Amino acid sequence: MSDVLVMTDTVSGISPELAKEYNIKVVPAANIVFDGHFYPDGRGISATEAYKLLQKDPDKFSASTLTPSDFAGYFREASEEAKNIVHISFTSAMSGTCKLVALAAELLHQESPEIDVRVVDSKTAAGAQGLLAIAAAKAARMGANLDQVVSVIDKVRQKTGGLMMLGTLRYVYRTGRMSKTAARIASFLNIKPINRMTDEGKLELVDRVRKTEEGYNKLVKLVKEEAKSDCLHFMVSHAAAPVMAENFSKLLEQNFDCLSLAISEYSPIMGYAVGPGCLFVGFHPEIDLSHR
Repeated sequence: MSDVLVMTDTVSGISPELAKEYNIKVVPAANIVFDGHFYPDGRGISATEAYKLLQKDPDKFSASTLTPSDFAGYFREASEEAKNIVHISFTSAMSGTCKLVALAAELLHQESPEIDVRVVDSKTAAGAQGLLAIAAAKAARMGANLDQVVSVIDKVRQKTGGLMMLGTLRYVYRTGRMSKTAARIASFLNIKPINRMTDEGKLELVDRVRKTEEGYNKLVKLVKEEAKSDCLHFMVSHAAAPVMAENFSKLLEQNFDCLSLAISEYSPIMGYAVGPGCLFVGFHPEIDLSHR
């Protein structure tokens, strides 16, 4: 068994199956709130159930942060398996969660110095963040120590890209970047923005399409331009759109030598602002994970 345990949050899209396969501990990134009821993401409610609530009444759906005490509790649970823990957090450029997790790690270390938790800002999200967690877990399984696993994450992060296509703009008003009326008009016009994750961990608009198939092809083109390789690892995350994810994955298989391809659910913690029908693809080439 590895001396290092890899943790990440639910925004990574790491499924229970992947978590078991790579021994990755997945904890809630935040609470889902609907009509006054709180549900820890990935534990109190499934992504499918959460998206149904979002569609039912978007204005009653929101997210609330966990406390450092909550995260410290998750670290204590994890420390029963390993005293050396690396936690890969959702990008700090889009959330304050990373700072809360870092505070929890610091408080826990003061309480229990034998537990060493390193918090790494993924500077990305969804499938791209999930790929970082898998790479870290592989390195840990190969015998890398805590410092070496952190180094591997940084190395892989520099080669990992993330692209996202929204299925609708109906829910974007939740971010405050567009009024509710403008969001409805844009949704009626069937505009589907395509965004990319920047090196700073932010989303930037790169294109717009009207048809889903057009969006698939645009995503494939952008992946080729960014990755500069046809041999890639992929993780496709979807917001209540499994058929779309399957269709897009088939297109990836037709256009690339897929070293691995996983399909996961896009966390409602992010999905409440983009809505059902969103697709996110994370990708990176084969990378030497050895620590020697």
